[in-house]
Amino acid sequence: MSKGEEGSGYRFEIVESKDGQHFVRFVAANGETMARTETYASKASAKNAIESLKTNGPGAEVNDQA
Repeated sequence: MSKGEEGSGYRFEIVESKDGQHFVRFVAANGETMARTETYASKASAKNAIESLKTNGPGAEVNDQA
């Protein structure tokens, strides 16, 4: 999601940093940021990161250090 878009539940947000780069936040339904990516030079790269997370995330290994 980009600024001005609305959603419910868990969502990805693309944020522009102060230096003009972009990063992705994965946000829970309560508004808490669960994860944040590295910064990317373009918004298109941030969108690619979201697609990669959607594709590869469900099968990723869980490393529970609790």
